[in-house]
Amino acid sequence: MDDGAAGRAGRSAGDASIGQLLGYHLLWAWAVRLVGTEAQIGAVEELYTSRNLFFGGAVNPRDNDLAVEDCGRTLVYNGRKSFSTGARVSDLLVLEGTLPAGEHVFAIVPTDQEGIEFLGDWDNLGQRLSESGGVAITGVEVDWAGSAGFVDKKFQPLVYNTLNVPLVQQIFTALYLGIAEGALAAAGAYTRGTTRPWPYTTDPKASALEDAYILETYGDLRSKLWAAEALADAVDTELAGLLHAPREAVSAEERGRVAVRIAAAKQVAAAAALE
Repeated sequence: MDDGAAGRAGRSAGDASIGQLLGYHLLWAWAVRLVGTEAQIGAVEELYTSRNLFFGGAVNPRDNDLAVEDCGRTLVYNGRKSFSTGARVSDLLVLEGTLPAGEHVFAIVPTDQEGIEFLGDWDNLGQRLSESGGVAITGVEVDWAGSAGFVDKKFQPLVYNTLNVPLVQQIFTALYLGIAEGALAAAGAYTRGTTRPWPYTTDPKASALEDAYILETYGDLRSKLWAAEALADAVDTELAGLLHAPREAVSAEERGRVAVRIAAAKQVAAAAALE
């Protein structure tokens, strides 16, 4: 969140799947800070930074939550997810499920273990390398001490916990900006190398690059993309301010304000990319 929209978008300009994998790694690496206790934050961040581990997540709102069973000293996760971006190529996997009473429980587990089966069914248009296919979770056991944010089996809620949704939405803003940059670059290469000037005019040009209509179109698209990047950069700064603030200090009003700003940035980026 510290190199600006243009820098992050550049990772998606060649292949947005790569930008999505990196973005989701950021999201899930931050998950323990979003919902964990101070002890859990220290342990998980020491683990993945010292060993250079990559994150994925078996979390999405399109499916039912995983079922979580309280077995006394441990929790056991079971269920399926039809989307699990980055999980198949990850070292650590974020699980999210619900206890019978309805409480949500996040946990971070090693990906390479019995009970985690990737279905290899990512057959789609676009984002072909994001490894977003399904996963089956069967009997994955986690110690209660690894249940993010729980102390003595009780969750310690903060407004800060809810910043996961604004964060992932801003990640998509960066993806869309990268797609737009890639599309504009590809179009420019085609125009420079292939497009011929229009001959039936009172002011014929020797090259398509001198055509006023073509120049106007590129200028319009580039201006819109610069404007979208500028908005995304401003919103990045606002979101980063909350993510790096003392967790207890983040208010519902601040969270709501940045969520609205992120929705606007994402809409502008999507419109620019589609155009």
